[in-house]
Amino acid sequence: MLEKRGSRFDGFYTEEVRDRNGSRIGFDIVGVKDPGGRLPLARLKGLTEAPKSSAQVGNYRVLLNNFETVALPILDLDTDVLLVDEIGKMELFSKEFKKKVTDMFFGSSKKAFVIGTIPQMHKVPQQHAELFGKLQADKRIKILNVTRENRNDLPEEIIRYVS
Repeated sequence: MLEKRGSRFDGFYTEEVRDRNGSRIGFDIVGVKDPGGRLPLARLKGLTEAPKSSAQVGNYRVLLNNFETVALPILDLDTDVLLVDEIGKMELFSKEFKKKVTDMFFGSSKKAFVIGTIPQMHKVPQQHAELFGKLQADKRIKILNVTRENRNDLPEEIIRYVS
């Protein structure tokens, strides 16, 4: 939809990774414009390909270097629309990511539109409560709650905001 409108956009998203049995074993970080450049974002602690990491969420080890390799350059691109899925626990282990996100929303960034996903306030880790509180309180930011009932209609609604 953004391409049809001639918007310059890019971004990243996280995607579940499942094993042959269908069990979730982790997440990958994927560039919107370069899906082939995906890297592992997190893996279950017991997997041999899950290197030691101090960054952990639940049963998953967060591979911070991989996240920063994919996500940080995208945040610096000159785009009309930036897609960020997501601003969450795993991603916020990166101090540089948090700094860039804060600047995008409250600093000198010149991004026209940022479309991002954030957790519900009751799921926000305490160390990030201030950031998410500011996002919730800022009148320039439109927060849409995703439900099973509305999720298929959200792309059209978001495009109306971007137009």
